[in-house]
Order: sequence, then structure tokens, then C-alpha cells
Amino acid sequence: MSTTGWIILAVVVVILVVVGLLIFRRVHYVRSLKARGWVFESSPQLPAVLDHHAPPFGIGFERKPDEFVSGTTSAGIPFRVFEYSYTGGGPKFDERLASLTLPVALPDLFITAGRPRIGITAPAYDIEAGLTVSADDAGYARTILDAAVPAIRAFSGAERGVDLSIDGQQLVSVGAPKNADELSTYLEALAPVAQAIAAAAGPYAIPTPPPGFGFYRRDWFFADRDDSLIAKYGLTTAGHGHRTENVIRGNNDGLPLEAFVHRWETTHTETSTDSEGRTTTRTVTDHHDETVLAMAMPFPLPMLSIGVGGWGGEKVRFESEEFNDAFKVRTSSPKFASDVIHPRQMEYLMAIRPPGFTIDGQWIRFFPGQHDTLLIGLCADVAHGFLARVPAFVWKDLQVAPPAFRA
Repeated sequence: MSTTGWIILAVVVVILVVVGLLIFRRVHYVRSLKARGWVFESSPQLPAVLDHHAPPFGIGFERKPDEFVSGTTSAGIPFRVFEYSYTGGGPKFDERLASLTLPVALPDLFITAGRPRIGITAPAYDIEAGLTVSADDAGYARTILDAAVPAIRAFSGAERGVDLSIDGQQLVSVGAPKNADELSTYLEALAPVAQAIAAAAGPYAIPTPPPGFGFYRRDWFFADRDDSLIAKYGLTTAGHGHRTENVIRGNNDGLPLEAFVHRWETTHTETSTDSEGRTTTRTVTDHHDETVLAMAMPFPLPMLSIGVGGWGGEKVRFESEEFNDAFKVRTSSPKFASDVIHPRQMEYLMAIRPPGFTIDGQWIRFFPGQHDTLLIGLCADVAHGFLARVPAFVWKDLQVAPPAFRA
């Protein structure tokens, strides 16, 4: 056999040995789980975890559970452990979670000894040293912490991180180990936390939230695709293969919202000549996409562009050079711009630093640059926050009776 043949044979043998070891480890791992009476599912479907709603759930477009383990602790508490990942909602999330079932559903509550999870909207309270606690009701948070802190301290005492949440009828912990023995120890240490919460839960029980593919604390609906939006928003029809993806719709408290990605392709030919003078021509396909995020207002307003640049209308500057540097403003009505972009409005925009947006007629369109559920939520809030800060005399001059906005 030639040298090349021996090298190929050696590579094949190494690959077979590695594959064999991986298969052996996998079989051993699954057996170690089943030996404890647990059920293992390698490729669970998303509905298996759709009864979870609070971050890290309810964020992003692509959501996927993996490596699903279920069973009960020695105290009889049902649990689920699984990998969970999402994209399209801030930084990618990919962690192993443990979810223990509580006897009743409770309001959302988050407890962490480190950086709070992305997507939490509830206020944070300084209740226990070394722990950040977030909930809508300070009294509820204090009651749960008073009951559960000893168990939480015992749970974290084995150098485990604390990243817990109450999510409806689940106690969720981020950072569950994979090894069966380590996982068993982890779950047995987490079970007393669930029991302490259950003992204090009585006055705060709520109806169990229905499962579903939702967006955390948003009245949005996922429509996947609606190509009629291309004509509705006057998007380009040049090229071919026009389609929409990840369509979101929502009432947005009176400012109906639509957000989606528009994709299409164009083709062109490229001609090249080699060193011998031979000419070849090939067809090249270019892929394009744009994000669209628009909200409808129940009244028309003059054109006002903030932080977008470009052309159209008249450029306006304000007394604050810091604001002028941060936001380029153009408008069809300089008086309107001056009236609505007052010092308090500037302070708000400088604090939030939202993506650029344009108000034109009855539409507000944002330009976030990417299709991201957290960015969509930010823009939805900014639309309300901006309009809430428009002075009353402006509405009177426009003869508009505005609805109540989220300030």
C-alpha cells in the first residue's frame, strides 16, 4: 500500500474511533438518566416548553429546546431540564435550564446573584444583600424572599450561581449541569427553594397562564409571513423572490404595530477575461433584506424625521449642540419640530438613544437596522414616550384629541 493509502486508512481509523467513543458516551449518558427513572428526549418540540413565558422565554424569533430530561425529585416535585436557545432578541441565549413545577401559578419574580437576565421589565428591589430581586410588587418580592432565602443560600452554598425566576407555575433556574449525578444533586438542592416558595405563595396565587408562542409582556401576534405588506408599505419590487419573514402585529395600546423582514434577490452578469484572452460570463445573484417597523397613529402629523438623516423637509437645529450631534432633525414644519422637541423631549431622547424614526402623516416608522424583538419593544415604547411628551397646546393647534400614551 502506498504512503497516501496508509495515511487515508489512519485517518479513517481515527474517525471511526472518535465516532465510536462519542456513541459510547452518548449511550452511557442516556442510560445514567434512565437508571434514575427519568425520561430523556433528545429532540423535543417547542410546545413542550411553551408554558414558560418569562425571560429567557418570550424573546426572539428562533426558539428551540433540546436534550429534554423529565422526572421528579425525591420530594415528589416534577421537573424538566433542557437546553434552551433563542435568537433575534438581543444577544443569543443558549443555556441549560431546570424547571420545577410549583403547586400554584405566581406573578413573575427574578432573583440573581449576577447580571439580571435580558428582557426583564419589572423594577429591582434591594431586599437581600448580594441578590438582585425584580418583581412588579415589592411586598410580594419581600414575602417570597423572606421565605426562600435560607434555601437559596443553601442552594448557592455549593459554589452554584443564583439565577432563578418564578414563571407562572414554574421555578426556573439557569445553569443546570448535564451529568446525571451532578444534576441529581442540583435538583435536590433546588427542591427546597420550590417548597419554600410554595409555602409562602397562598395570597399571591394567580390563574395559570395558557401556553403559547408569545412575546413577553407584549400584545403581539406572530404571523410568520404576509407578502401583502410589501405593497402596503410601498417597498421596492425590483428584482425577484420578494417575501416577508417573521411578521409581528400588535395593538400597542392604540398605536397598531407591524414589524417584519423583507427579502428579495437581484441578478446581474459579470464578464471576465483570462490571461489568454478567453472571455467568460456568469450570472451572480445578490441577496437583499430590509427591516420594516411601522406604527399607525389615529391622526396625521407633519413630517418629522429624527436621527434618520437623508433628505426631505427642512433641516432643523436646536440650542443643545449635544442633541444636534446625536440626532439629525428634518421636518416639513419647523414650528412643529420646535414645539414638540422641547428640552424635556430632548432629555428623554438623549437618555433612551432610540433608533432613528420618521413621523409622516399617520405613520411612525423606525429604522432599527435589525429585526429584533427587544428593539421592536423599545421602539414601541419610544413611540408612546415621544407622543406623551408633546405639549397640550400642540394637540390643540392641530385640533387633535390624543389618546392616553404610555409615558
